[in-house]
Amino acid sequence: MTGSSHEDRLVLECYNDPELKRWTHLANAKTWKGLLTVLEYAEREKMLGSSEISQRDKSNETMIRYPRSYQWFGQKYFVLKDRSLPDDGKFSQVVSSCETLNRIGYCVHPTSNEKVEPALIVCIGGVFTSENHRGKGYARSMITKLNDFYDNIRDKAEDVLELKNLIINLYSEVGEYYSALGYKSMHVPLHRLTKLDELLESYCREENDKGGKYLGFDDYGDLVELHEVQFKKSLLSLHDKNPEKFIFTVAPDFDIFKWFQYRDIFIMKKSGRETQENLSFGFASSDNSHIIWHHNWNGDSLIIVKIYIPEESLQRKELKLKKLLKKAIEETKIHGLHELEFWDEEIPIKQYPRLFQLLTKMESESKVFSENSSISAVRPPKGYTAEEVIWDNNAKFCWF
Repeated sequence: MTGSSHEDRLVLECYNDPELKRWTHLANAKTWKGLLTVLEYAEREKMLGSSEISQRDKSNETMIRYPRSYQWFGQKYFVLKDRSLPDDGKFSQVVSSCETLNRIGYCVHPTSNEKVEPALIVCIGGVFTSENHRGKGYARSMITKLNDFYDNIRDKAEDVLELKNLIINLYSEVGEYYSALGYKSMHVPLHRLTKLDELLESYCREENDKGGKYLGFDDYGDLVELHEVQFKKSLLSLHDKNPEKFIFTVAPDFDIFKWFQYRDIFIMKKSGRETQENLSFGFASSDNSHIIWHHNWNGDSLIIVKIYIPEESLQRKELKLKKLLKKAIEETKIHGLHELEFWDEEIPIKQYPRLFQLLTKMESESKVFSENSSISAVRPPKGYTAEEVIWDNNAKFCWF
């Protein structure tokens, strides 16, 4: 495909070629690999790409439930090619690449008649341009064309609700770069706790739950199902206060948490961080209050991915929070990690007076309200401005 302008020569391709996937992962490994080697990073990405959430378009359950849109679920791979470059090899014209992880979500909006509707949530990740092609506007062109690609799917959706409600988000590692491409940053502060012994003594000392259990790799799907009612109730509550806005959330899904666990185990083994202690992925109290965490071996921290506490009085909620945080702190220490992290939308610390008071006393302000290096950003759906969009449950569990 050839044209007279720079843009005419640029082509976005959605592909599924295993060799091209590996080539792009090897190319961007230097940027994203963390503790892994280049080859290990490519191996990890291949493993994650074969996980249940990434292969959701091949699930019989998805095909039955979403017969007119299932093909757009799961992980999708894209490259931008510059047709003006010499065509002297399979990858010679590839200048940029990215991926999207497409998951079902829920939304309410002014025309949804106060009902929760399905929405396809498209999350962009792995944006990369080879060093020898940087500074030429390729990444900008790729994201612009990617926007158009998904706009076209939405515009042809007819009465397929999840496609009509399609919304795109991302996590920016480069500040406000994506704002010029239609993405509104929705920064959520990160809380990074280092005074773990002090927190145990001052906040969690008296808390104990002998009837609880640690969460294994795949034995807590029933707990994740509890999030469903809570999420939908929250959407409708926000809608009551903001009837003119488009409000959305990624749906709770056990396979999302398993995706984190695959990363967790892979990096642990490759980085030599295995310990004699069993690895757990969270803890549930006897009343089903629970916490799900992720061992961030790259960052030497334990990250709270999700916390669930049934709706009760604030005082009782804080009592349950103390029990769950105690287990998270113990897990952090057992595996030699040095920080406990969580997003403010997961645990809004100002809503828990005792916790907020202690943290502001024990930790520096830069730790208590740390700038999140992964800045959440959303491209408003058609017909809405950035100010008319609310992202509910904008926390680590949505991350890609």
